[in-house]
Amino acid sequence: MKVDKKLPVFVIVLTLAALFLRLVNINGAALWIDELYCFDIASKSNILEILKTVLLTDLHAPLFFIILHFWIKLTGTADITLILLPVIFSATSIPLGYVICKRLFDTKTAVVFSVLNTFSALEIYYAQELKFYSLLPLLGLLSLYFFSKITKDLDIKNALYLLAVNFIIIYTFNAGVFFVFAEFITGLVFLLCQNRKNLKNYLYSFGLAGIAYIPYLYFQIKTMLSLNKSICTLFDIFHFDLGFVFTLLQNFFTPAITNLSNNPVWYSPFSMIKELGITGFVFYIFLFIAISVYGLYKIFKDKNLNAILLLTVSTIFVFIMIILAQLHIIPLVTRYIMLAHLCLLILPAYGLARIKNTKLLYFLTGTLICISLFSFLFYKDSPLKRNSSFHYYSARALEQTGAGDNDIIVMPYFGRFLYKYFDKGQLVDYRSEELLLMSDAYLMRETFDLSEEEYKNTDKSKLKLQKFLYTPTAPKTLEKYFKEQYLSKMKKGQKLYLIENYGIYIIPDELYQPMLKGINIDKQNLTELEKNARYALLYTKILKNLETLFSKNLKLVKIYNSKNQDVKIFEFVNEK
Repeated sequence: MKVDKKLPVFVIVLTLAALFLRLVNINGAALWIDELYCFDIASKSNILEILKTVLLTDLHAPLFFIILHFWIKLTGTADITLILLPVIFSATSIPLGYVICKRLFDTKTAVVFSVLNTFSALEIYYAQELKFYSLLPLLGLLSLYFFSKITKDLDIKNALYLLAVNFIIIYTFNAGVFFVFAEFITGLVFLLCQNRKNLKNYLYSFGLAGIAYIPYLYFQIKTMLSLNKSICTLFDIFHFDLGFVFTLLQNFFTPAITNLSNNPVWYSPFSMIKELGITGFVFYIFLFIAISVYGLYKIFKDKNLNAILLLTVSTIFVFIMIILAQLHIIPLVTRYIMLAHLCLLILPAYGLARIKNTKLLYFLTGTLICISLFSFLFYKDSPLKRNSSFHYYSARALEQTGAGDNDIIVMPYFGRFLYKYFDKGQLVDYRSEELLLMSDAYLMRETFDLSEEEYKNTDKSKLKLQKFLYTPTAPKTLEKYFKEQYLSKMKKGQKLYLIENYGIYIIPDELYQPMLKGINIDKQNLTELEKNARYALLYTKILKNLETLFSKNLKLVKIYNSKNQDVKIFEFVNEK
């Protein structure tokens, strides 16, 4: 591949192509819940408020929110300018990735790697999401570059660079510490076997990273313990089994990305292969993985130490995440291991670069590009087909029904984020679990008739809930709460809107009773499907209670069915 003189131009062209692909249809969808969550935190008045919100109430690390905070100050709050931030992170990985691969391997590998990175469907997908996932692959590659340098020669400058990058990783991504730990273990074994003279300084280097992590560790443990003692936990909606390994291979090494936001309980590798068919399996899965296996073979045959170190760290990191998910310590989906994506992309890049037949090299690389472009344009999970969030749909529906400044709007599941798209009315900051189901829920003690001592000592995750589900009336504490906070303050003619969206754990009427009769949520050892159903049943039950409560105190005057938005809006008028 004789392109040395043209390489700067070639890399610039690739970067521009990557930027173009990541900008296509960037304004075609509004922000979804997780993105709105990021926007909401980053919009706080100052950094101290951001730190307070994240560290005391959430498992996320704070650094991305701080970066986004200043980006908002610089560019404004329009969706398209917000998404430009992850687009820039992703596009930056093209030139930097090229330079890193050229230094670690050779020019040919760097060129192939940059081509694969440019057209990676997974990289394009997360470049259009207002989260930190487009930044993680670049951070992972940078970290492992400096890591490979210090394992061979512990230069103080490279050690400081590694410390700085790993600090950013730890405070950008809550599971980033496992990536740094995988580096530590890999380097420790290597130095014990190959280069003991660097061992002392190496331990000092990673010891500083560990000290930097301690403040965040305290808040992580505190929040995790609180979540895991709740009636509803993350594991009610995040399913994990070892079939995820196939999903991971599929998402990392093919453009046929699927199950990006969750691992559905009905998913199986066999069903995915059947859905793709033989031709789809060969082109979407087998071809890329076969090239990757060939790359792995050549790496060990060539005894390429840099590649072995990178792949070892990435593999250990993924393995740690899988073990923790299997033990129900953390949930796990593809995006949670994006730190390793570009590092693992070295496998197919190295394999293709070792092909001596130029025509075959061009043919295989071109085939992979065509498959990615085809998927980008037509596949079901393409960014081009990404739907807008139900917050955006709900806002449009509220506009159509004439909701005004004096109206009250109740929307389960982060309804407070509606302000991004609808700036009228009084938004009720309401989530079912925050009122009734979390370990520190505002109304839990009285709802379940617990004394103060019982409430303090009871494991909330073991409360009996079947009776609660079968009771048709709203808990008195919930009714009292809404009456005191909202209903008693309404004036004659004032309206209250209750938004029901069946895309967010709310069960339609025709399915609610059959599901209720078909599961005993108090039995021991609920299956993953039953846990998922329990979460949805509890959410739906409380929503139905609210509907009954509002109908009893107000008059139902209109039901608006938004046929293209999957949103039902109930409008109430107070006649008192």
